[in-house]
Amino acid sequence: MSNADSNESISYARSLALPGVELMSARNSSHHWRVFHEQYAICANDVVAADIRYRNKSHPIFDRSISLFEPGETHQTHRVARPQDFQVLFLTPDTMQKFSEEMDIPGQPHFKPVPEINEQLYSSFKHLHAAIINEAPAIEQQTLLAECIGTLLSTHAEKRVPTILDSGKQPLLRARDYLHDHYSNSITLEELAAIAGLSGFHFLKAFTSLFGITPHAYHICLRIERSLPLLRQGVSTPQIAETLGFYDQSHFIHHFKRTMGITPGKYQKKP
Repeated sequence: MSNADSNESISYARSLALPGVELMSARNSSHHWRVFHEQYAICANDVVAADIRYRNKSHPIFDRSISLFEPGETHQTHRVARPQDFQVLFLTPDTMQKFSEEMDIPGQPHFKPVPEINEQLYSSFKHLHAAIINEAPAIEQQTLLAECIGTLLSTHAEKRVPTILDSGKQPLLRARDYLHDHYSNSITLEELAAIAGLSGFHFLKAFTSLFGITPHAYHICLRIERSLPLLRQGVSTPQIAETLGFYDQSHFIHHFKRTMGITPGKYQKKP
């Protein structure tokens, strides 16, 4: 990410009424985000003028639009014309699947890439965000969440999740799975390239093309993602840094702030 504007504000909110859900709010943000996450991310774009790269394509982002990102994927901002205001609702895969099963959509739901300008959907999510931030009664938050996700699934979910048929991608998927299984270890480019059966140069190029970020950036983002539940459990930053394989606490804090926009300590203070 680029250096933040001095007036930038980034915060996170969680509600006991909505397990598996987290809300991020960004105001006056000029960051160039480069993000990997293991949750569904539903972004309500309030005031924006930017382009993002997602699934190997560039997508312009508009005011009062909704953007969707799926678990295990990356996206990054590559043009920011002005400071942005937006909110992102994160849902764990289990939480999303619970709603999809209730709507007879088998397996993990798959969404077409958007952003899409949908005033009704945008307004619904903004009401939900306000209810979470203002600590509205549990039944109100739960009702709003069910309505938002129900609308999202009925209008944007595809009935069948596409499978990767290109056998040329399988070596890269093996390397990705190795990163997931050994995220706390020190891993070299040569090690990953050997798993994929490619030279270091060709592996780096192919991995970045498929997943949108370099193997090193993917490794860091994966570690940061795994730090979030530990922070919510109250684990100390030095212990997390050691558990996840960061060089030291400062190294962890640096990458956390670069990825999440705030320090681990500030994130941990949220209820």
